[in-house]
Amino acid sequence: MTRRHPRTRRHLSGLVALAAATVVLAAACAAPSGDLTVDPEDRGPIPDAQISVQLFNFFYYVGFGETEEAQARQVEVLTAVADAGYTHVEPVDYTHFQGLTAEEYRSLLDERGLRVSSLHTSVTMATTDEQWTRTLDTAETLGSPYVGAGSNPEDFTTSEEWVAFAERIDDLGAMARERGMRYLVHLHDWEFAATEDGDTAFDLLVAHTAPENVAFELDLYWVVAAHQDPVALVEHYGDRIALLHVKDMAQDGTITTAGEGTIDFASVFAVAGDSIDFYVIERDPPQDDASFDPFAPTIEGLRFLRTVKF
Repeated sequence: MTRRHPRTRRHLSGLVALAAATVVLAAACAAPSGDLTVDPEDRGPIPDAQISVQLFNFFYYVGFGETEEAQARQVEVLTAVADAGYTHVEPVDYTHFQGLTAEEYRSLLDERGLRVSSLHTSVTMATTDEQWTRTLDTAETLGSPYVGAGSNPEDFTTSEEWVAFAERIDDLGAMARERGMRYLVHLHDWEFAATEDGDTAFDLLVAHTAPENVAFELDLYWVVAAHQDPVALVEHYGDRIALLHVKDMAQDGTITTAGEGTIDFASVFAVAGDSIDFYVIERDPPQDDASFDPFAPTIEGLRFLRTVKF
């Protein structure tokens, strides 16, 4: 069953009204800006239907409480990305949508013409089938084709532990497949570090999961940070890599806005072919910078994907 809260349709309407006020109040510091008009003749080969945005961009802006203020900021964000031209979003389920049910959150998406490319959640070796069933309920309600999580660097340190994790998520992926979805592993840099046997965690995850159960989301920033060649990875692993996190690296190695850094995205996209379902803009928000504007890199990321040539 989907997690429920005592919210009503009238309450959601109130949130929308509150969101309108919040947009005005927040405009001075974090309003979407810039012209997103793109000449169709100049548009690249990535269609809008394959472009998504990771809502982690707005994690600290929206906040973590189940307050009307946090819910209103969430409405503001969804409205802004839809108005900018995004057709898909990649939500993070860690905060349960600031207290809204999956049905209420789906309504907010539907009202703005937004669909879910994948749902990020939390999965550990302790996750039970019952807990995963509830997560699948949420993902199904949202209409998400992919659902899953990455790992933390301290979770597993040996090949044996990684194999056990792979086998566990393959089981969870089989449960997802029965409901028309696919388990998604978001990769970082630590999955490319060698284990004591010489294999990387990514090698082990690929080898011990079935393609029909488990797919991977390659974060291009973290791949480059791990000194891997993203072009070779996308070309070699084919449709095991179903989504790309389009996140750029500045000259100093920090995260920057897509298209403004050093990563050669065009070469990656050129070899991707039909294997990539979604190109997902992500710009991790700094935890200690209250002045950070998450809207600007989100909008610039969309502009970049709409105009990149390869």
